[in-house]
Amino acid sequence: MPVECRGTGRLPRLRTRVFCLVAIWLAPIPALAASTAPAYVDPVYRDAFEAFACTAGDDPHPNEGLFEEPGVGGCADGMVPVASFCIDRYEAALLDVTIPAAPVAWSPYRNPGTTAVRAVSARFAIPQGTISGDQAAAACQAAGKRLCSNSEWLRACQGPDMLTFPYGNTRLPGVCNDARSTHPVADYFGTPGPWTPEQLQHPCINQQWNTVDRAGANAQCVSAEGPYDMMGNLNEWTSDPAGTYRGGFYLDTQINGNGCLYLTTAHDTEYFDYSTGFRCCADP
Repeated sequence: MPVECRGTGRLPRLRTRVFCLVAIWLAPIPALAASTAPAYVDPVYRDAFEAFACTAGDDPHPNEGLFEEPGVGGCADGMVPVASFCIDRYEAALLDVTIPAAPVAWSPYRNPGTTAVRAVSARFAIPQGTISGDQAAAACQAAGKRLCSNSEWLRACQGPDMLTFPYGNTRLPGVCNDARSTHPVADYFGTPGPWTPEQLQHPCINQQWNTVDRAGANAQCVSAEGPYDMMGNLNEWTSDPAGTYRGGFYLDTQINGNGCLYLTTAHDTEYFDYSTGFRCCADP
């Protein structure tokens, strides 16, 4: 059984990977109301005043029991149509499909390494961070999808009116998860950068308060055709073989361009850190 992070003031939560929950992931189920979001997700620690104790061995699985909503407009479950393609409504989480008939939720804070994983687009999921472009592409392929091209990603974020931000052309503070005031790596390690790759990839970074939001939690951070969180939350890999991720993340959506125009091209597709996530595209 994996070790669970615990905070003072909260009852310990011990979870097992119960295979009977697999059917919930695989079968279309009507959307849940926002009030039914599991109480233990995002953040793992509920506020800045709750004690935070996390080590590299801690391995929470906050996405157990979540599911993909039925697809829209001929798109696969968890997807919505945009122009001539389909895109995940939410940033992707992962299922461990080592046993194909019995997939289980992968911890979104931990790089999957060589584990066989499949991408899922589920409301209320903590999106998968700490994933490389190559791993993201493989996870999309395992789901019968693909990484979005740069042009597809940009079109989905900007909508038909080619907006700068998913919600308009003027930045609105607090609409998306894009303005954490302090650097999460500095907060966790207590030291200013530069940081090592191991520090940037540490599974505890995104378990801190006020880091990654659950998918769809920011109700107004939605593009015209329905994809959520294309600005902020996590950077999202595209299919550019040279390595591109877009949209910014919870600390910054300005340095490398505003909102939908934000892109990073400094790393190849083998790179990953706490800020890198993804979503998939597909043909209808």
